Amino acid sequence: MGIVRKQSIQSSIISYSGAAIGFINKILIFTYFLTEEEVGLANILMALGLLFAQFSALGYINVTLRFFPYFRDKKRGHHGFLFWTVIISLIGFLFVSFNFVLWKPLIIDRFSDKSPLLVEYYYYIIPVGFFTLYFNLFESYLRSLYKTVIPTLFQEVFLRLFVTLSVLLYAFEWVNFEMFVLIYVGMICSVTLFMLIYIIYLGQLHLKPKISWRFKTLNRRMIIFGSFAFLSNISASLLYNIDSVMLADFKGMASVGIYTTTYYITALLLIPWRAIQKITSPMIADYWQENNLKAMGELYQRTSLLGFVLGAFLFVAMMTNTHNLFALMSPAYSDGLMVLVYIGITRVIDMVTGLNGYILITSKLYRYDLVLNLFLVIFAIFTNWLLIPQYGIDGAALATAISLSAIHMVRTIFIYYHFRLQPFSKPMLLVLIATFAAYSAQYFIPIFSQWWLDLLIRGFVISIVYAGTVLALHISSDANNLFQMLLKKLNLNK
Repeated sequence: MGIVRKQSIQSSIISYSGAAIGFINKILIFTYFLTEEEVGLANILMALGLLFAQFSALGYINVTLRFFPYFRDKKRGHHGFLFWTVIISLIGFLFVSFNFVLWKPLIIDRFSDKSPLLVEYYYYIIPVGFFTLYFNLFESYLRSLYKTVIPTLFQEVFLRLFVTLSVLLYAFEWVNFEMFVLIYVGMICSVTLFMLIYIIYLGQLHLKPKISWRFKTLNRRMIIFGSFAFLSNISASLLYNIDSVMLADFKGMASVGIYTTTYYITALLLIPWRAIQKITSPMIADYWQENNLKAMGELYQRTSLLGFVLGAFLFVAMMTNTHNLFALMSPAYSDGLMVLVYIGITRVIDMVTGLNGYILITSKLYRYDLVLNLFLVIFAIFTNWLLIPQYGIDGAALATAISLSAIHMVRTIFIYYHFRLQPFSKPMLLVLIATFAAYSAQYFIPIFSQWWLDLLIRGFVISIVYAGTVLALHISSDANNLFQMLLKKLNLNK
């Protein structure tokens, strides 16, 4: 866990720096300078670009994480692994692009009534999808090399600064909206080029085509694994993005703007957990290669406990400051309150159930992840279809919460049944005590008229109560160690 603690705290610091920029972008700049419809367009371009990338990747993001340990050999250029990853994904991109153009009339007919702005910028999805594809591929390659900090810097900080610049250009009327969208898309694409430059800097850009005995030995396994991972990733991406797409269809881009903005706030809860996942996912692949279930089980429980400690604190901090959050935005965004509640709880469940997704997709039973995802995609489409027309934004949030919580719990049960690995431990009960204590503390704090003062005081008191309880009860040794590392970096632990 030493490498996990060291790199996760570095990645978390970078991620939260980026989150601060992202918060300013999404909550202040976007909601002040853009209409709800324009916010919806900017956000759904990203969501659809991600879907485009997942279709194009053909499962090779997962193939990299699962099989790269068998090819890792810098002196031999990792036996041409990166070259074939780039080529196969390019073939996938060309195929998806062809179908994207072919089916344009049908898609436009569906969205032209409620979301004309999306129809107008239809073709912008292609470059967003292309560069998102290669960013994800390069990131998985670097993760397999245990290089996680710089990719996090590109994604969490540089990208958000570029987005800030593009919105400000539009805000000060230096460019019109059409040019803003073009710059916005271009700046999204630029981080992929920075990632490529970083790989070159590391001396890891090995694009010489090779077919080693490893490919001949593992080729069949890689194709089968990649095929199932492809279908699984598609279903997972649909599961995470179908709410925004169906909102655009049923309610229009203004609802998408409100929903995706409040949804983004809940994403802040996952920042430390994502940092942990980026570091531990290649470790899971190595444990499977070594058949070391004992070490995997220990990692599973410790990361779940650490994720619960961090996630519960951030959820309480968010829910006790909803009035301050909405004070920063136009009144229309207060319609997203229940999005914070439903999706926020789902984020915590994600962290509590831990690394179940990575364990399953890198195991010999990875095929079943596809079955679970396909079933839940159908379930998610049904719940969104049922709830959005009647409840709008709240319906989309509830449908998504039910669907995502279901897949986390089903995966957890499946992994326990087959491998006798589970993420739960007794100290998690103590986390509930710390959570209840911190949430209850808000009732002893008066509401101040200045939102920033209320936010500071409320956040300080809740942090002291929660952190004090966690440390006093010795809930997680990793949480305590992270706290000690922070104190050292701040020169407060002498």
